[in-house]
Amino acid sequence: MGNEACCAAKASELDKEATTGASALLSADAVQISSDTSKLGASPRPVQLVGDIPNVSQQGSFSVRLEKGGDKLGLDVDYLAERRVLPILAVTGGLAEAWNKIAPAASRLGRGDSIVEVNGLRGNATSMLEACKNDAILNLVVAKALSHDNLVEDIERLIKAKKCGPILIRLSWHDAGVFIRGKGGCPNAAMRFTDAGEGCWGANVGLPTVALRLLGNISKKYVPDLISHADLWALAANIAIRLLGGPTIQTRFGRQDAVSSAEGVSSNVGRLPDGDKGAAHLRAVLGPKGLDDSEIVALSGAHTVGQCHIERSGFDGHWTEHPEKFDNAYFRELLGKTYSPETTKAGKPQHRHPGSGTIMLPSDIALMEDSAFRRHVERYAADQSSFFRDFTNAWVKLQENGVEDMLRDVL
Repeated sequence: MGNEACCAAKASELDKEATTGASALLSADAVQISSDTSKLGASPRPVQLVGDIPNVSQQGSFSVRLEKGGDKLGLDVDYLAERRVLPILAVTGGLAEAWNKIAPAASRLGRGDSIVEVNGLRGNATSMLEACKNDAILNLVVAKALSHDNLVEDIERLIKAKKCGPILIRLSWHDAGVFIRGKGGCPNAAMRFTDAGEGCWGANVGLPTVALRLLGNISKKYVPDLISHADLWALAANIAIRLLGGPTIQTRFGRQDAVSSAEGVSSNVGRLPDGDKGAAHLRAVLGPKGLDDSEIVALSGAHTVGQCHIERSGFDGHWTEHPEKFDNAYFRELLGKTYSPETTKAGKPQHRHPGSGTIMLPSDIALMEDSAFRRHVERYAADQSSFFRDFTNAWVKLQENGVEDMLRDVL
């Protein structure tokens, strides 16, 4: 479910709640203010842009000072208690409309902007909303283009420009994949810290540097006001899967970020699978995450995109002939090609198809050698829709392990 459906529902229901204290519609009896332009700030402060941020929609903030009078505030906001901001749905008249008449274009209130501060209060949508209702003078800080839709557009723009979908998928996989039932671990973006723990693992080489650098400008704009790092990584991966041709996967939100490496997991042993191991290893590592044979094979199908970099994993090459396309080619090529064993320059064993140059790791070949795994390989090779369905179910389970109870459908 996207945020649009939620917003539409709220906008149609909030008039009757305007005086309850849970309202997100700042109008009528909730906040009576004056439309007299003399009650507005002397002049709007120009938007303060945070540098030139490539691949990110216009970012910045501006201040608005409003003194209440006899008219409504004239702002519909999308209130959710778990949020840190008040997203603006519409300007409906009153002081907000009067402000927009005198403000330069960059400092006008509008849909897609978010109120990030009310009279010095930040980070708590409930407190900010109450201040909007009850305080006589409102000093607002408004962030431009800070919404779910803007975030999705910025991620899409990044992926298309940088062709970085596969590494964003891997980032989410390795963040969430640390979970083991009864032993903890969860998607909490602990990889951001490189003094110890997940950010230092050999299995994560390239993620704290390449992937997080790619996301850096988006993180700078949206975290923490709109989204956590961990939620951002999950969302970015799901958008990447869709843009590469894969299934559309719903992202749920509410993951909490680690504040230090100590809140991550100390070792990846037994938590992330090794590419040079076989079927027993895959079951031993992925089974405790609640994944059965079909789900293990389906998740392996993510190898249909991207490639191995010898300087990161020690393996070298891409699995499929079209590594920029998320489809069932991984399974079709696994069944249809003959691979020869080789050792990379980094000393890693792998298998290569002489004609196309594509590779398979020992963990991939294991799916063919194990009869229980192989039947799912054959099923997914024959039916892409079956692969997409099972992949989606397994992927959502992986992304939400350890945090299911704290997640919500909207950002």
